[in-house]
Amino acid sequence: MNISQLWTSYQDRSGEQMNHINEFVARALLHVVHQHILSVTPSLVLTLCCRNNHTCNFYNEMMSIMFRQWGISPLQIVNVEEGVPWRRVPGRRHFNVIFTDSFAAFAEIRVNEYSLEYNYNEYYFIFLQARDYLHHTEMLAIFQYCWHYQLINCNIQVQKSNGDILIYSYYPFSRESCNDIEPQLINRYNGSSLINPDLFPRKLSNLYGCPLRAAIWNEPPFIWLTEGENKSESFVAGGYEGNLLLGLAKKMNFTIAIRKPPNIKYRDEAINMLLRHDADLSLGGFRQTVQRTVLTTSTHNYHQTRQVFGLLDASFELGSLDILLYPYPLEIWLGILGVLGLALLIQLALDRLLHESHQDNWLNLELIFVGMPLLQTPRSSAKRIYCIMLMFYTLLIRTVYQGLLYHLIRTHQLHRLPQTIDELVEQNYTVVVTATAQETLSGIPRVQHMNHRVIASTSETRPLEFLAEHPEYRRHTVATAEDVFIYHNRRNALKASAHFELVPQEVINIQFTMYLPKHSYLVDHINEEIMWMRSVGLLVIWARWELDESYLKNVQSFKILNLMDLYAIFLLVAMGLILSTAVFILEILSRHWLKLRHLFL
Repeated sequence: MNISQLWTSYQDRSGEQMNHINEFVARALLHVVHQHILSVTPSLVLTLCCRNNHTCNFYNEMMSIMFRQWGISPLQIVNVEEGVPWRRVPGRRHFNVIFTDSFAAFAEIRVNEYSLEYNYNEYYFIFLQARDYLHHTEMLAIFQYCWHYQLINCNIQVQKSNGDILIYSYYPFSRESCNDIEPQLINRYNGSSLINPDLFPRKLSNLYGCPLRAAIWNEPPFIWLTEGENKSESFVAGGYEGNLLLGLAKKMNFTIAIRKPPNIKYRDEAINMLLRHDADLSLGGFRQTVQRTVLTTSTHNYHQTRQVFGLLDASFELGSLDILLYPYPLEIWLGILGVLGLALLIQLALDRLLHESHQDNWLNLELIFVGMPLLQTPRSSAKRIYCIMLMFYTLLIRTVYQGLLYHLIRTHQLHRLPQTIDELVEQNYTVVVTATAQETLSGIPRVQHMNHRVIASTSETRPLEFLAEHPEYRRHTVATAEDVFIYHNRRNALKASAHFELVPQEVINIQFTMYLPKHSYLVDHINEEIMWMRSVGLLVIWARWELDESYLKNVQSFKILNLMDLYAIFLLVAMGLILSTAVFILEILSRHWLKLRHLFL
């Protein structure tokens, strides 16, 4: 092109240029649109807002040239006219091309009104037609507007007086500042293509140690916070989501500025902090809900668990008498007593038929049943064979009993626990929950009518601790995330009385997410980082560190019975001693009373 002609036309106050100069600009815009925008999106919105008539004529002339080579790509054109009241124009505004001649005209478009409800970052390619000495001031004002409304992907194309077509953007995070809106040259058009292949460069790969405000609190097993030397400061020490946050901080190079929600209802207050823009992000066992998504922006889900009911082991442990009777059900015990009674009748019948003494029959039967030698061997062959058969029978009974009793001691058997939610409802169980868990249960018809005992605590583990402190509450259950049960059982691995068993039937699936302010500039980049962490297996490893329960199978596979658990044995021995003492006293008295003497003949 003829540079002198370009210079002459540029100095003309009309703002209009010669056709071949307009064609040069149009080619640059067509290259940007076709090669960099329409290659990744099927839709584009072109917005025209200029306040100088000569600049508007320039844009009209340029667009007529562009559209001759546009092709069949879809395009929505919005013309913001001066003096016309603003109204929302429907349309998907993911990618935008804006023609304007000043910040004042750009502000009239009100792009922030369209982005208020978006949960993603839009892209804005702004063609600013102004004189050279106005470029910096106008770009600075536009970038200030973009950063204020968290429009991270804003590029401005300008045409210099020497004919160069340059593209500028801003990098809010730098070594010098955490709110840098100074225009920086990122690209230029060389007549056929852009020098740099990336039209919208990544701006959040390195935040240069700038702080991001995190509305978090100590919520094991999701986030562990520790206090520093200065008690007013806290640091993220671990936890599943704590490791995720630390990983993001290391990958994006930012520092975590902890902003603990002041209210006892941490999650509700954390959402309010995001609404007030007092925090940049919040996480810590957040269940993804429609209400929260309407108010804020959520990232990709990075963890899924389920809400279940848990029952305290101590409430279902076998009593001392249950331990002794455990190996056999009631029917078997009645059968054993029946065999014992039948054996005694047979012994008496044989004695009567064979004319033998039956003085020691009962004692011999007792010795046979407990595996001891007979007091006196029967003289009759029939009685000896019968005793041998009875010995085989009792040997099997004792062996099975001892084996099952050993199995009980090793496996810590419990009374039968409810296996479904319907059983909990039918047996009128009371649910111990936090206010957050109660809110979840209130929307589930099958459990919303159960009795609730709400614990005034922000910790999801407090209902479990409460029930462990009160094992006498027999028909009580806890409803919370499965991860909380795993964490509690793991922390109390050596305390069998604090262990919880889960009801197999789940209440609801829970997906955990991180919440950001509505239309946060962080959402796209954090989503990319989360997907990368998932693809390399970091999320699985962190979940295994904090939530794996497999080792508990070995730790809690048996229970050592103490004396209190076996008091029924001592009770039986005491009853035997009392009975034998009473018989001994009667024998002594029978030597003086003839009526008693007949009992011991």
